[in-house]
Amino acid sequence: MFFLFILIVSPLLSYSSLSDEWHSKSQCTQKEFANHMDISCNSNEFILIGWSHYGTKKPLGIHSLIKSEQQRCEPSESDCIMDYTHKIAELCNGVSKCEVILTQQFIHKCSDEATYLFISYQCINNSTIVDVCSKQSIISSNGLNLISPLFPNEYPNNINCTCRIEPVELNKQSLSINIDVESLSFNLQDNDYLSSSKSLSLSGTIPFGASLFNEKNSLHLTFTTDETLSQSGFWIRLHGYHQCNNDEYTLGSKCIKIFQQKQTWNNAQEKCLSIGSHLIHLNDIVQEKKLTYFLLTNYEQQQQQQQTSFWISDQQENYN
Repeated sequence: MFFLFILIVSPLLSYSSLSDEWHSKSQCTQKEFANHMDISCNSNEFILIGWSHYGTKKPLGIHSLIKSEQQRCEPSESDCIMDYTHKIAELCNGVSKCEVILTQQFIHKCSDEATYLFISYQCINNSTIVDVCSKQSIISSNGLNLISPLFPNEYPNNINCTCRIEPVELNKQSLSINIDVESLSFNLQDNDYLSSSKSLSLSGTIPFGASLFNEKNSLHLTFTTDETLSQSGFWIRLHGYHQCNNDEYTLGSKCIKIFQQKQTWNNAQEKCLSIGSHLIHLNDIVQEKKLTYFLLTNYEQQQQQQQTSFWISDQQENYN
């Protein structure tokens, strides 16, 4: 059986004002090309790395050799790749300009050397980023990024600060508001913790995009460090949204509607419009990977071991 996944976007701590635009760069890694790649944002913006990989082209037929030569430094779905996101994020997250030194990389699973490096990133305005220890109370309506003190540099020792976050819409709505906290960069020493009053304390390294906390109406965060060595700290993003309906799944600040049969694009679009929603266009690798991760790890899907298909684009011509 096929399922149709339709995304309904309903954020209250919307971060559309932060940045929805993803940029990407790709560059050849062979010796005859430049040995570095420059990533830059405006001076009042931070770089956020969403995805990076070294890649190489798989062997193609004779008729594709010319086209392959022209596009050997551009990523494609058929490439053999090696995830390099963590390394690039460590280097570039939280700064305005970043120089990435290109090195020759042998990808063992591909039995070949990488021919290019690909990076996908956002530029986040500094005005939307708050040091978690700089304020005891925050009321936000346009989205919020929180960072540890001095991020992306090492945070100080012996910190014990608490911050309370509340959506400004809370006083205007009778419905409760869920607050989802997402990891953009998270790297703490084992004895240093970020904790919520209603959840377990978090430490160590947590991957990009992971959901850290999910609480209703307000969020109390405490950051505690000891006197020993420190790491780069954390960068987290907050989403606010109303509770999803009983027949919907929650994915960050999105509610996902599941229909129990395969649909054509036209039918999928009509069904979305009939319930006041719409198909959205995932036009970058980061959003696509988040959705793919959800599909692969969804509990009911694992239990039933059923195949999944989904329409996600509001542009029909891309999927004919």
